[in-house]
Amino acid sequence: MAGPVPFKVRRIIQAAPGIKTLQLVPVVPGSFSFDFKPGQFVNLMIQGPGEPLMARPYSISSSPTNKEYLELTIKILEGGRFTSKVDQLKEGDEVKVGGPFGRFFFLDEAKMKSLVLIGGGCGTTPFISMVRYINDRKLPIKTTYVYSCRTPAHILFREELVQIANRNKDIRLVFTTTREWPSDWKFETGRISPEMLRKHIDIGAPGQYYMICGPTEMAKGMAQMLKGMGIADEFIISESWGGGA
Repeated sequence: MAGPVPFKVRRIIQAAPGIKTLQLVPVVPGSFSFDFKPGQFVNLMIQGPGEPLMARPYSISSSPTNKEYLELTIKILEGGRFTSKVDQLKEGDEVKVGGPFGRFFFLDEAKMKSLVLIGGGCGTTPFISMVRYINDRKLPIKTTYVYSCRTPAHILFREELVQIANRNKDIRLVFTTTREWPSDWKFETGRISPEMLRKHIDIGAPGQYYMICGPTEMAKGMAQMLKGMGIADEFIISESWGGGA
């Protein structure tokens, strides 16, 4: 995509408390090629009447295999100058999209035999794109998605992820909640730890790569933890964000 392209809001989904998913379609059919890599991001641009154009980067949560629409999942921050505009969007409104950008994606599909995705909060957005892509392409990559959030209600795309894992034996889910969970909760509780990872993952298996995405401190902590478990830097791919409003 050469430059900012006009898109129309096709659908708005309340993905979780305080989090919205936007499905966007090009205003002019064919003006967006959907030729991006799972894990990349775009710049979302919104301009109110008589206001300057504002832009923020957001990871794409849809898969490149989905040629119908582009999907962004965005946390609405209280008092946020930009996310308040996102919160006011209605279906049919127009925005602009620039990109794709970023190098947070598979380095070599043929080399990756096993993939561990570690996400926190809205850090799931690039990973849902990857899981969808791996599943759609039927790639022979054993994938374990470790996702930490506050409560079960905050697990983005939970039903879809469970359905994918139930159908695809090469994709496994490790959800963990840190604040509250129901009595019949079948997943993990508490923060991600070396013990939790060893319980579900054959750490250090040949061709195994680790991708981390989440708030800056979380991403740094996870990378340090993996290094402490004997994982070399070359097998750790990390991306963090600071929650721009």
